[in-house]
Amino acid sequence: MSHASAPWSRPSPPVQDPPRTRSLFYHRLAHADPRHRWWMPLVEGLILLAVLLLLTIVFLLVMVFAAPERIDGDLLAMNQLDPVVFFILFGSVVLMLPSALLARLVLGPRPLGLLFSVTGRIRWKWLLTCFVAAVAIYALINAIAVGLELAAGGRPVSLQPAPGFWWLMALLIFVVPLQCAAEEVVFRGYLAQTIGRWLKHPAWAILLPVPLFVLGHAYDIWGQLSVGIMAVAMGIITWRTGGLEAAIALHAVNNMTVSLMAMVGLTDMNDTSGAPTDLIAVTLINGGYVALVFWLVRRNRSVAVTRTIVLPPLPQPARLPELGHRPSRLAEDASGLAAYVLDPATQRYLVLPPQYGPYSVRDGQGRYVGLLDTRAAHGAHTGDDVAPAVPGEPSGESTSRPNGSDPHGTATPPSPGATPLPAAPGERDLAPTYTGRHDG
Repeated sequence: MSHASAPWSRPSPPVQDPPRTRSLFYHRLAHADPRHRWWMPLVEGLILLAVLLLLTIVFLLVMVFAAPERIDGDLLAMNQLDPVVFFILFGSVVLMLPSALLARLVLGPRPLGLLFSVTGRIRWKWLLTCFVAAVAIYALINAIAVGLELAAGGRPVSLQPAPGFWWLMALLIFVVPLQCAAEEVVFRGYLAQTIGRWLKHPAWAILLPVPLFVLGHAYDIWGQLSVGIMAVAMGIITWRTGGLEAAIALHAVNNMTVSLMAMVGLTDMNDTSGAPTDLIAVTLINGGYVALVFWLVRRNRSVAVTRTIVLPPLPQPARLPELGHRPSRLAEDASGLAAYVLDPATQRYLVLPPQYGPYSVRDGQGRYVGLLDTRAAHGAHTGDDVAPAVPGEPSGESTSRPNGSDPHGTATPPSPGATPLPAAPGERDLAPTYTGRHDG
């Protein structure tokens, strides 16, 4: 197939393909950092435990020296409404927060805020919205429970503030929310994202941390079932909302409500027993909150539930040698559309004499075009054997030559759709015959 000569013009630049993207749910955010590796969550957990152990030892030593007369024996058996005991119980859990942040800071993934949400930060407005929603659910369910009890003939209970009530109230406001945030960062944050680093389905990240969370609470079977229900609810809303804010709000309102009721004599902080009927209230509260949060997320489109990342480009096909390493006449072509001779034996671009052939031809992007047969044009033999490269030429990428320095000429057939370059002086009668098709 021959091509008619025409004035050469520079082609328009190729259209760039849009970048490839991927959306990640909260439990899969470890994949947002391309430098993160599968083993890093394991080392992160070891760092977390080591830092937590060190901070706990220091914290307890300070508290023992600060108030030795208030600490004696098992803390869980002591009066948990004592402000010092209350501070130790809740403050020791807060230490998980700096431990988790330091471990994440060491190994990633980056940015550090991915531990809190898909946006890489705490969404304070959304946190406040969820806190108000949790307060509304707890107030409604408890009001219904009190109303049913009064309707069944119960008597109102008089409120009796505990000693040191205002100290407890200060701890309730400033320490309890941090304690809840610390537990969520570890159980719904670090553990969920660790599992999500290896397992894609969100059910694994939601359910597998539940037993560890339950075992951290010294309750009987009914109390632990209640804690398990709450853990599942917090895992679901963390996945659905793309962050820990909704879970932190639910956890904080729950612990603050229980503590406040104990501070006024409505419950016993040291009581670790439960009843089957407790599961009804827990299910109603957590189910109602989950439904309300789902509704709020659907209405509030500004709450991101996934993080979009740009994937690296796909591997490109093998490119031609740089212009400086091509034969001189090929290097003059800046269109990237000319066809180049490829030795079928070595699959390398070579400077070969035009009387040999046939040669496999590829375009500027390395795609197969067809066969180039220069033998007929130069009266060469028509055997099927393929001659070797020019004597003295190294196998592989050829080096740049000035125009006319190749004693045999350089075979440069035009590619389909491209205009052939003008031949150098004395080479116009050596135009090769090109036969083939474009498969690109």
